Amino acid sequence: MSRDSSAPVTVTYLTERTDTHALFKADVLYGFTAYRKYLPSKYFYDARGSQLFEQITSLPEYYLTRAETEILSAVADDVMDEVQPDELIELGSGSSTKTLLLIGAMERHGGRRYVPIDVSESALRGAASQLADRYDWLEVDAMVGDYVTNLAKVRRRGRRVIVFLGSTIGNYVPTTRYTLLRSVSAALAPGDRILLGVDLVKAEATMLAAYDDAQGVSAEFNRNILRVVNNELGGDIPVDEFE
Repeated sequence: MSRDSSAPVTVTYLTERTDTHALFKADVLYGFTAYRKYLPSKYFYDARGSQLFEQITSLPEYYLTRAETEILSAVADDVMDEVQPDELIELGSGSSTKTLLLIGAMERHGGRRYVPIDVSESALRGAASQLADRYDWLEVDAMVGDYVTNLAKVRRRGRRVIVFLGSTIGNYVPTTRYTLLRSVSAALAPGDRILLGVDLVKAEATMLAAYDDAQGVSAEFNRNILRVVNNELGGDIPVDEFE
């Protein structure tokens, strides 16, 4: 685990970059040789993938971000009043847009530390710097890495709430989901809480529209992971042949 303090916020690398590259290569090999081919969803989020996902969240078909923002607007103060955390840890923070509601409520209840964890270094640095500029009282300890396996490396600074929004837990296969929830459980102490955002059952047409939008942004987002493979591993996947 290495640290970079030259940025406006503290940025910690939960794994060395050489280890991250080796893990990516192993994950791609495992996924491409599986009976049902797949790639872990965390690799969607390079700089381009993060930008595309932010576009998706503002599309008219993508209801999830709007619904979650509405819910958080209504309950953020109640959540922070219940937990009264010293630190807020966000898994898969991305742009941290929805988190503004929680951070504002946390300030009113005395919390001071925000720990965003994300695999996308570019999204993490951008969001963390904006938050530090907006809230001069906020301690931002940004961490680059996979929160599924590295949550235990986040040092405790008091009572905490772990936030996992966007129904992201649904992106994982059951075995990874189990590993993640065990990591979260181990990171919690009496009095801590987890705030988990999950989607509910929807009509098929609603789901298809949300994840296959008319503008094709979601399709490009899905293709981008193949470009990540090509760029990082010197691959020659014909990305444009995928719909």
